[in-house]
Amino acid sequence: MSGFLDLLRPPPHRGPLIAAGAVLVTVGVVLEELRLADKLPTGVHLVILALAGGAIYALGVQVRQEGRPYAFQSVLLVCGLLLLAPALLTLADVLGADFDDEFPAGAVVWTSLVYAGLAFYPAASRNSAICALIAALAAGVALLAFVNWALDATSLTTYRWLLTLLALAYALVSLLLRGPAPRHSEQMVNAAGLAVLAIALTGVLPGAVAFAVPFGGGPDELLPNGWELVVFAAGCGLVAYGAVDRAPGPAYLGVANLAAFVASAAFGDSEETLIYWPALILALGLATMFAGLRPREPLPPEPNAYTTGKVPLASRSADEPVLRVRDDSPPL
Repeated sequence: MSGFLDLLRPPPHRGPLIAAGAVLVTVGVVLEELRLADKLPTGVHLVILALAGGAIYALGVQVRQEGRPYAFQSVLLVCGLLLLAPALLTLADVLGADFDDEFPAGAVVWTSLVYAGLAFYPAASRNSAICALIAALAAGVALLAFVNWALDATSLTTYRWLLTLLALAYALVSLLLRGPAPRHSEQMVNAAGLAVLAIALTGVLPGAVAFAVPFGGGPDELLPNGWELVVFAAGCGLVAYGAVDRAPGPAYLGVANLAAFVASAAFGDSEETLIYWPALILALGLATMFAGLRPREPLPPEPNAYTTGKVPLASRSADEPVLRVRDDSPPL
């Protein structure tokens, strides 16, 4: 058994080569599943996905690491989790879930929870930030599916409120992890940005489909004004976070949210939105620029003791040594 585990423990100097092979295996399995979807029994699909995904996932978990995970280790974990997601859904199909006639909300709940647990383990034990993001998103999908399963909710407003609560929860977890796990904290910000982007897409995607259909008109309103405000505020906050912390992920998601907001505000047929949104945003932007460019008063000069390099005794730290020298020279 120990020898088998040693085979599943990639040496760091061969890790990039193993990860490259894992990417090719993942692409090959996905193509095989798509081309032979109706030509193989469901049980065979389950075996293929479970063996491929489980083996690659085990390779990523078994890597001996010190501190942050290796880049190739993150590739292995992501590839393994990508294959384990359809494996769990195929398992639900084998166990009797109905994927043909209606949305199997109950099956999505338990498969998402299991998937979140699989992603959470390397996030906690291997300090994998990308797995933390996957676990958070899977937990969010489980919550949405549970509401659909338990309450049979069909209104878009219900799921928009749930996505807003998820975004707030992700932001709170990000604040809690900012000190002990900054990389995980950044991924929670990404999860919040994706949750708000999902709110925007609930209005923008149907509108894009309606506009793309020949001789078809768009909907009267892509997103109500209140939800447009949520998307706009989240986009600005994400861009600001990315600029301050130099985090590209939140910045990209902020741009995506702002683009979705522009699409909703510009192409919706609501006259009030078209009139007031540009004026409000222009006023806010000009006020912000004026606050940054307002006249500045010159700062007072620094005290002489600091400019000469001699720090007063009261301002010295406890760890700084203080030398006392007696002057025995005769007085002048």
